[in-house]
Amino acid sequence: MGSADVQTEKLIKDKAKVLFFQKGYLNATTQEIADEAGVNRALIHYYFRSREQMMDTLLDEALVEKKEKVRKILTADLPFREKIANYIETMVDHGLTYPYLDNFIISETARYPDKVRAFCSRDSIKSTDLIQEQLEEEIAAGRMVPISPQDFMVNLAALCNYPILAKPVLKTIYGMTDTTYREFLNERKQTIYMTLFGERIPQTQSK
Repeated sequence: MGSADVQTEKLIKDKAKVLFFQKGYLNATTQEIADEAGVNRALIHYYFRSREQMMDTLLDEALVEKKEKVRKILTADLPFREKIANYIETMVDHGLTYPYLDNFIISETARYPDKVRAFCSRDSIKSTDLIQEQLEEEIAAGRMVPISPQDFMVNLAALCNYPILAKPVLKTIYGMTDTTYREFLNERKQTIYMTLFGERIPQTQSK
């Protein structure tokens, strides 16, 4: 595939991500994707053969990107609490950029659980493996109440992800504009850290 082909394929994927993950048009047609990318609809089928194959590609890339972000944060040579501060900062910011990404992952996982199983089988290392030693040190030192790595990561992910998944509901209930919703999520980073550790989030994070 030549460089022009690579650029065109990337353009189509990037514009599909805008429709799916930023605007929330999870049922966008290939024609709508082509219009967003400013290309002929036939090019969608040239690069991806079908909408289904494009969805597979986007799901795979979304899972890889998210897993790599998490691994980079949790394997950094930093104290445990600074890692978690970085996780909160990164995941909330990522959710603000792509507010419908997790909705897409959840809906595709529900429809095609074998796809996600196949993805997970490629790598046996889980995020819980990456935090277990430092989490146990925190507990042993009396700085945290006992909690399993699984429960800690589920709590952390839920605190970060739920307000993003529930964006339309929260905006409606609390009368938020896009601006006040963004402010709410940025302020919530502090709330998440306080909920987990009972102290203010560190001011400096190494991302």
